[in-house]
Formats: sequence, structure tokens, C-alpha cells
Amino acid sequence: MPSSFLLIDSKRVEDAKFELMRVISAIGNATPAVPSVVSIGNFDGVHRGHRAILETVVRRARELACRSVAMTFSPHPIRFLAPYKAPKLISTLDQKIRWIESTGVDLLWVMNFDEGFSRLSPQEFIEQYLIERLQARSVCVGSNFNFGYRGSGNVQTLREWEKGLEVIEVPPVVVRGGIVSSTRVRELIAEGMVSKVCRLLGRWLELEGAIVSGSARGRSVTVPTLNLDAENELLPGQGVYVTRISLDGGAFLNSITNVGNRPTFNESTISVETFVLNHAVPEVVRSARLQFIKRLRDEVKFESPEALRNQIAVDIARTQRFFYRLSTLGNVGSR
Repeated sequence: MPSSFLLIDSKRVEDAKFELMRVISAIGNATPAVPSVVSIGNFDGVHRGHRAILETVVRRARELACRSVAMTFSPHPIRFLAPYKAPKLISTLDQKIRWIESTGVDLLWVMNFDEGFSRLSPQEFIEQYLIERLQARSVCVGSNFNFGYRGSGNVQTLREWEKGLEVIEVPPVVVRGGIVSSTRVRELIAEGMVSKVCRLLGRWLELEGAIVSGSARGRSVTVPTLNLDAENELLPGQGVYVTRISLDGGAFLNSITNVGNRPTFNESTISVETFVLNHAVPEVVRSARLQFIKRLRDEVKFESPEALRNQIAVDIARTQRFFYRLSTLGNVGSR
């Protein structure tokens, strides 16, 4: 049995305020124990495939008059077991919590993935976690679910549990002929294909983080921008995007964003710079959420700052037309 169930950042988890869902880092905090319908997974990005599983958990829990529970892990198991193979994560912990809550789940257990936990056999995991701690009556998982030491357990292992644990295998979600997966979402983000990413997520791709000081070049050479220090590990591929930005928790504003290293000025550090359309920006902005909607073009090196400024004017005009056309179809919302 693992010696510790606490996360390194457990205070951050326990202090989180959510209206509908309780978030815990130790199962002792979930008392009193009640029968549960459970799903287990990394849920990175909380894409449409994940949502199908979590919504099945919520629905079945209501049918059985049970608590709906999602168990996820921090750090990502691959990051602990083989850090050199670990993927860049799509979502921050806060985003994952927020998006899982939106499915209606009652309880989210953010479990510390450590050495002791990694060595549990499938049998031990079922007995100690699903049965003893969560009193699971039903488990909902995808067809590719693996658990236990070296991933030796699978859906069939759950089905063979001798005490008759109900197992619901949720089929994969298919979008335009392809299975929705975190791996595919990561590939599309890296390629800058944000419109396709949105189809797989069921909402806009979103980064979040602090607004930090930039070079201030935009105020005199190009256009004034906000510089986002994204907490997300995975950024869209370098390029110019139609975006929407929320400043310090405010309403989303139409914007245009460049992700790249500003080759016109011979810089090398990747930055996320956003110009807000049609709205004045407060002098002090601490944080932002940035949603990516459409890719406009690649980032390129221009002959001069003036040539870049001219191209930015073209990009802004294209973005304005895009939002105008979108507004004729209805208000833009966060998917």
C-alpha cells in the first residue's frame, strides 16, 4: 500500500473553490464513504472522448443513487515512470478540474502517482481503491484502459473481478473518421491546427497564465500587445491566430495572437503576444485566459518593422471580418 496519498500541491487542490464538485487529494477527506460510480484516467485536455466517459459516470450514478467519482493522477504516470517519454500536457491542473466539473461529477480525487502506487497489482488496486476506499458499484472506462503494475490490468481484468463489480466500457468518440485521443489533440496543437483541435475538444483550445512585461517594442514599432506567460506546457505551433481573451476573469474580448520568436527582430524566445480588438486594455492586467479559434498564417521574417506593421494591419482586418461573419451566425461562446 502506498505510504502517502498527498499531492505535492495538495493545498492548491484542497483550497480550490468549486460550486458543484468536491476536489480532494486524500480519500480520507471524502468521508462519509458512500457507494460510488467511478472512472479512472489522466483526462489530459478533457476532450470529447473523456467527456463521454465522465457523462456516463454521472448518468449511471444517478440511476443507482450513488456518488459520481473521477480519479486522476499528478504527476502524469509517464512523467513519473519514464520522464524522457513524457508528453507535454494539454491542460493545467486548474483547467482539468474546471472541465471535469462541467460534466457534473460529484467528486474528483487527484491522486499522487508515486513509487508505491505504481507497484500496485491490478488486484490490489481494485481491492484497496475501488472497493475499500470508493465503495465502487460500477466502473466506467474506455476500451484502451490499463491499470496496475506496468499496465498489466485492463477492462477484462475488471470484468473478471469475482465480486461482480459492474463494468461499463464506453466506446471511443469518432470525429470525421478519426478516434478522439489526447495524443491526436497534442499533434494538432503542435501543428497549429486549432480549428481541428476545437472539434476534438468540443470547445476552444485555451491557454491561461500571467500577463508579463514584454519588450515594449509594440507600442512604438508595431501594435501594443499583452504577453502571456502560459502555464500550459503545450503551445500551438508558431503562427498568427484569431483568438479571444479574458483579462483578470472578465468577459472574453476579440483578439489576434502571435505565437513565435519574432524573427523580424532576430529574437529566439517563444512568446505569446495578443492584440485586443475594439476595446481599451487596463493599464494593469495580472492574468488571462486565451482561446484559439482559427489559424491565420505562419510566422515569417519581414524585411523591416514597417513591412511587419503593414502585414499586422492586414491580419487585423481579416480577423475583424471573421468575427463580423461569426456574429451574423450568433454570439461567439466558449465551447
